Amino acid sequence: MNHLYQPTHPDSLLQADWLALHEHMPPAKWGSLPSFSGAAIWLGMHHSLRKGQNELDYLNRQMLEQQLDWSDYKQRVLQAAWMHHGHLEGHHHYEDHSCFPSLLKLAPQLGKGFDLLEHDHELVAECVSLTRSLLNTVKHSTEPQLDLVERLHTAVQTQGTLLYRHLADEEDLVIPVLALNA
Repeated sequence: MNHLYQPTHPDSLLQADWLALHEHMPPAKWGSLPSFSGAAIWLGMHHSLRKGQNELDYLNRQMLEQQLDWSDYKQRVLQAAWMHHGHLEGHHHYEDHSCFPSLLKLAPQLGKGFDLLEHDHELVAECVSLTRSLLNTVKHSTEPQLDLVERLHTAVQTQGTLLYRHLADEEDLVIPVLALNA
């Protein structure tokens, strides 16, 4: 394998030999994929997931900097989390039960990589569960609790660190398979 093909995320868990398809479809070409292609749609979905995660981080920072009042923060963070977590869980369910099995048939050499991605989904779900527990406390709090917001902010950042690495790893495996089999 050409060692020029490295995972796009610095903390990637991917093995270098899983990136062999980058020789034919390197990340530098992903931006020029037809907008209607499965690969471009996948990238768009991941962009949306990153945006949702960023929104949760932003709202927590705004509250910690006292740029929002408690009721506005509660309304916005609960709505953003509900939308983001629903999108994230639906996306991961679709991948695990539909996309990954189909992609595995196209690229059986990536089986261990898809196993890694499915395991990531379990870890992300654990992070979401902790975040939801804290959000439930926010929901039922009538008075501002900056210590609670700080704990939520930490949980959201932990979730984001895992999610951003996972999305990059997933793109490194999936986009070349989709683009080369369109």
